[in-house]
Amino acid sequence: MATRLTTPTIRIVEEACLNGWPALRTIVLDGWVLRLAEGYTRRANSVHVLSPGSRHAGEKVAACERIYEAHGLPAVFCLTSMAPSSIGAVLDRRGYDPPEDETCVLYQDLSPAKTRCLDQVDLAEGAPTEEWLETLGRLQDQGRAAREVHRRILDALAVPAVFASVCEEGHIASVAFGAVHDGIVCVNSVATDPAFQRRGLAQRTISAILAWAVDRCGATGACVPVVAANRPAVGLYQGLGFASEAYRYHYRRRSGPSEI
Repeated sequence: MATRLTTPTIRIVEEACLNGWPALRTIVLDGWVLRLAEGYTRRANSVHVLSPGSRHAGEKVAACERIYEAHGLPAVFCLTSMAPSSIGAVLDRRGYDPPEDETCVLYQDLSPAKTRCLDQVDLAEGAPTEEWLETLGRLQDQGRAAREVHRRILDALAVPAVFASVCEEGHIASVAFGAVHDGIVCVNSVATDPAFQRRGLAQRTISAILAWAVDRCGATGACVPVVAANRPAVGLYQGLGFASEAYRYHYRRRSGPSEI
């Protein structure tokens, strides 16, 4: 059954998503958070509007553009369904591209009765193993530079985290990790070797993360961001109990240097 989320809970979910995938550098500007991570992933290299602030949106957009330009990055805004519509209008006037990659953040309530830690799932608390990192890099086809930044992002985690993996035929076949903020675990980096798909491996890694979050951190909720158009992934998470949609977000980009 879908949970009807209150506005305070949605805000905590948003915080969990930010803290579960930290940037390497952040700048706070009148209620907006500018995240920078050398261009690796838009989530860690975009402006997140946490509150409207008091200054004119156009003035702040221009300030954000200057900051990202100084770091050799394109200006990218991550606009949630809670963001004021006036910001989108400002971006339109400044020539930003149309919204891209609409993403939904799915949510579920957690309780000990709903979760169980499955056998044959390896859990590493606090930091991933080298084999976990190497597997994720291979499955996501990361280049050398991307792998290094990815490692530094995980090193920057400041909340409790666990890294789950499942082995098949002698090597890791599926990985994921979860990070807990204020009672909500955010699931990230879910990847399975194509040779071992459709065996329920991703379900096992995620289920183990949820059980860990409840048992070790007292988590009462879980969230996961997923591109709305990725129906197989949405179906996977809904099948694991992520039946509620907390909010949606999309990106608005201004042309500039490409991501890693």
